[in-house]
Amino acid sequence: MREWTDPHTGRKVRQLTNLSHGATLGYFRLPRHVPGGLVLAWGRHDDGNVLLVNPHTGEVVPRKLLVAQYLKLNEATGRMWFLPEPGREVWAVDLPDGEPQLVGEVPQDVPGHLDDITCDGRTVLLSHTVQEVPNRPIPTTRDAASVWHFISRPRHGILSAYDLVDGTLTKLAESIEFGFFHLDTSPTDPELVRFAKDMLEALGQRMWVVQVDGSGLRRIRHQELFEVITHEFWWPDGEHIGYTYQDRRGDSTLYQVPWCEYAPVPTRLGIADLAGNEVFLSDPLNCYHTHLFVSPDGRRVCGEGTDGHSFVFAAPFSWESTRVDLQPLATVHTPYVPFRGQHVEAGFSADGRWLLFNDTIDGRFQVCAVEAE
Repeated sequence: MREWTDPHTGRKVRQLTNLSHGATLGYFRLPRHVPGGLVLAWGRHDDGNVLLVNPHTGEVVPRKLLVAQYLKLNEATGRMWFLPEPGREVWAVDLPDGEPQLVGEVPQDVPGHLDDITCDGRTVLLSHTVQEVPNRPIPTTRDAASVWHFISRPRHGILSAYDLVDGTLTKLAESIEFGFFHLDTSPTDPELVRFAKDMLEALGQRMWVVQVDGSGLRRIRHQELFEVITHEFWWPDGEHIGYTYQDRRGDSTLYQVPWCEYAPVPTRLGIADLAGNEVFLSDPLNCYHTHLFVSPDGRRVCGEGTDGHSFVFAAPFSWESTRVDLQPLATVHTPYVPFRGQHVEAGFSADGRWLLFNDTIDGRFQVCAVEAE
């Protein structure tokens, strides 16, 4: 385990992985804590691409598993659902030591991409987007015209739930002008799904929840036009949803500056309850953060600074105080890409002591950690 002192923050930083092909933490909002204090990470090795990392000792244990698509991890039990190869067979493995087993299959005639699975492993969530030019890439240059061209592309979407036990297919939502993405099933309720519409965040209601039987479709944090709600995530209790908030209602630069990270307005941490009501809104933060996230005990939050603020940050959190004083802990060395960020994916260890993140070391992503206390 390599260790150094960050010259900008004075804190000790650890490089936990050292794979020749690199290693990464998964997307920031996806569960990654395995029983025993281990953290799920990804990196190609001789027997697969699953890694279990101990943030305290720096030990990295490669698991003999090849995952083509990760669906979800139940952090309470350690059961991970995944696709071992491109296709429709859903498998599960009980981490850290279990053996994989087939749990079901989604028929080929069920339309859509397998995106997620409920915390009991029963219901698979699928998104189906129809558009003129499939897989059109998101523009990653500071050219506003290309961004608006991408956002305005014709498309429509369907969000569905497939029950692996009884074979029932249920349509949960449909849109004639947007697709659906950011599907994220509740960590505690096997009947509840959160999702977003793939729109520019300031132009309409982005965040929703729905039951897997199709009932209870509702907005989370009702948006007025030009309010921005983005990068939503489950709070650890499963009863609240966090998000990044910006108010661009008085901002005349929206069409020239559609990127949140360059918007001339402050950024805040917002939290809503499952009825959709905003129950917390922080004071303005120190900069725009690609992602905001929370520790498993809900007592700390972290941020990922963007262009000009290339650090991972952390702060104490309290429901009683709107002040979230994010402090830089470690420098991020990965070049910043508009709309794509830096692939930092920061998150806390199970006990909240360490902040783990991806960074570029010798030209490749590796998993790093810095003490958060």
